[in-house]
Amino acid sequence: MDGVIECLSYFVTSSTSAVKVLNMHFNKRNFSKMYQLVAKQWEHLKLNNELHVLEKVVMQGNRMAHFYRNTLVSFMVLFLLVPLTSPILDIVHPINGTRKRQQLLRVNYIFFNSDDYFFYIYLQLFWSTVVVVLTIVGADWLYMLIIHHSSGLFAVCGYQIQKATANLNYFSGEKDSDNSTYEKFRNCVMMHKEAIQFYNILDESSQSSYLIQVGLNILSISTAAVQTVVNLDRPEEAIRSAVFCGACQFHLFLLSLPGQVLLDHSSDLADNIYSSKWYKAPVQIQKVLYVMQIRCRRFCSLTAGGLYEMNIENFGITFKTCISYITMLMSMKD
Repeated sequence: MDGVIECLSYFVTSSTSAVKVLNMHFNKRNFSKMYQLVAKQWEHLKLNNELHVLEKVVMQGNRMAHFYRNTLVSFMVLFLLVPLTSPILDIVHPINGTRKRQQLLRVNYIFFNSDDYFFYIYLQLFWSTVVVVLTIVGADWLYMLIIHHSSGLFAVCGYQIQKATANLNYFSGEKDSDNSTYEKFRNCVMMHKEAIQFYNILDESSQSSYLIQVGLNILSISTAAVQTVVNLDRPEEAIRSAVFCGACQFHLFLLSLPGQVLLDHSSDLADNIYSSKWYKAPVQIQKVLYVMQIRCRRFCSLTAGGLYEMNIENFGITFKTCISYITMLMSMKD
């Protein structure tokens, strides 16, 4: 039972990295569409001097991705250093004999004794760990930037509405002026449509992946936490399991946070419309803005299989669920 629980959490993490890569492979057409839309929208906003709004949101996503990478790499370094504690102590503070060495993962090679080739096996597991972590970081980094781009489109739409209504007086009756005003609001509607279209492609590309990842994360956190509690009398194993559990929790948190950002920006659009000087616009335009507000009531939220919304509130609920599973697993061991 102990061996299964110990190996399960690491197997689940490897499976998570495979799920991320396979999701991009199976949804490569949708990703291609999103890349084309990103390039098109970036150039269009640059011509209209509105790129700074989108760029601000995307840079927030880039900073989030940097923080995510640095934190996960820090967890990885701690995880990789734990098995080296005994060999380092044997050099720094030798004793009569050799301290017991704990490998990164519990492995069993049929053809040779793993203790005789500790460092060779460690290097193989070291390389495997680095590949898995960097795969997860790379895939999530891409998703964070894409999600923040989607969020930025809603921010741009809100900015356009605020700008279009800022100096708006009732129509002067001059045809050129009236056409220019209608064109501004038409651009607002088109931007809102593009933002929703981009969100729909993004949600379609991530639903199945998120569902599997959330399930795997719950399993990984629960089993790693159980291993931490069980091995409290063995500090090296307890620390290794605790570091791994913390990394899994952080990974689940950063899966949920970009979804919360998208949800906030899409819902903020309704506030931007409401706080604009919409009352100065003609009735026809007011009706258009009202329709946009109605659409804003349907929040653009990323979901895991349509069953679970990726936001901070549900992250808290999921964490409580993990605690319940930990209690259940501990009772089964007893």
